[in-house]
Amino acid sequence: FGQTMNSTADDAVAWSDDLALLATCSTELINSIAAMSDADVRSPSGLPGWSRGHVLAHLEGNARGIGRLARWARDGFERPMYITRDVRNSDVDLHSDRSRVRHQAAVAQSIDALAGDLAALSEQQRESMVVLGNGMLVPAASLARHRLQEVCIHHSDLGIDTYTWRNWPTPMAERMIGLVIDDFVQRDDFPVARVVVDGHELQVNEGGTFVSGPAVAMLAWLLGRDSGTDLTAHGVDAVPAVPAWR
Repeated sequence: FGQTMNSTADDAVAWSDDLALLATCSTELINSIAAMSDADVRSPSGLPGWSRGHVLAHLEGNARGIGRLARWARDGFERPMYITRDVRNSDVDLHSDRSRVRHQAAVAQSIDALAGDLAALSEQQRESMVVLGNGMLVPAASLARHRLQEVCIHHSDLGIDTYTWRNWPTPMAERMIGLVIDDFVQRDDFPVARVVVDGHELQVNEGGTFVSGPAVAMLAWLLGRDSGTDLTAHGVDAVPAVPAWR
């Protein structure tokens, strides 16, 4: 859970697997957009204050931002993922009211461009460190996984019946749980002492209370996308609410 990749033969396989899974999940996203109407796109999403169009505009901008980081890793010229957070948010607002056709075209173009940027990274270039929009310093080898998280989580945030958190791929959930728990370890507001995911225990703070269950359901709970369906509480009466992660 949450381990950083190193430059080994196994990591070359992991990188290839990451790209393949990202391509599959990106295609699923495009298929969902294609099934929408203009009214669907303008309807509320699962994120407060955002329409589905806002979510789609964010997904497009995220792909283009990660593409800039991949190009930074390739040529060594530093590029910010976003100019500023305010600019990013303004672009999302500006593009949110596109028609379904325009959203689909924009998201598809950004997916194709990012796929090219990621595929062009050599093993050595993937060792380069880049800075995400939230300020995290990460190896370029993690960019496909960061994008995969965005695609899967925000796909479910569209609030459509055909794709929910239950559709998240288990490998993505397992890896992201480690990242989320690492952050909660630095805080004092996590409601239980540890989580147990498919037999793997992750300690957060002192105490005997814990929540257990499968990876996908655990991640949905940790990210506030579900109240704890398919999870079991130990030492507390019920699965508690989790504070906002970021």
